[in-house]
Amino acid sequence: MNIAECLSKITIFETVEKDDLERLASFCKAKKFAKDEVVFHKGDLGTDMYAIVSGNFRVVLIDGNGDEIILAVIQPNSIMGEMSMIDGLGRTGTLIANDPSEIILIPRKAFNELLQKDFNVTLYLLETLTERLRKADELIESLAFLNVKERIIKFFMDSVQEGQEPDHGYFRLKKYTHQELSNMIGASRESVTKCLKILTLEGAIKTKEDCILIREQTILY
Repeated sequence: MNIAECLSKITIFETVEKDDLERLASFCKAKKFAKDEVVFHKGDLGTDMYAIVSGNFRVVLIDGNGDEIILAVIQPNSIMGEMSMIDGLGRTGTLIANDPSEIILIPRKAFNELLQKDFNVTLYLLETLTERLRKADELIESLAFLNVKERIIKFFMDSVQEGQEPDHGYFRLKKYTHQELSNMIGASRESVTKCLKILTLEGAIKTKEDCILIREQTILY
């Protein structure tokens, strides 16, 4: 694996000069993870940042029963672990591979050296932190003010891609198991199953073998 070449495809490093990227790469290490393998646990100390090369990961909170609440799904060409890298404190969530995946570990000292040279990297890091803060605020608002049925609708409507056109009045979305969906919205599987049945009877959603369809005009209230 050519680490410098892989880093050049990560969004935050797209504008970095070749020599600077190769210097950064000389301090980095690549690592592979199997499906459902844990990268780090909430509270773990660590100052490395991670660049996602392939596969994807979920950031979760795990309760005493082992149930997960999914805070975010991190896709390829993204970074993860930047908060602990910046403040040196414990990880804010547990990071788990959803698929066989590969990441690059970026040491804090080497990354800080790059930050001082390239303002575009600093700006992207700030944008990433701001976006994740907004999503965290949305999750808190959803858990505080929306019931389970409304959370399901919001999750589905937020999953509609920008510019996606409806087919006969319905948007086509990825199909989740009831357990996966409950993890995504922070509700029990039983409550999710009940609400999905209600939404189906109301005609708001249709479940197919390979996807789920949500009606274009579906609203929260």
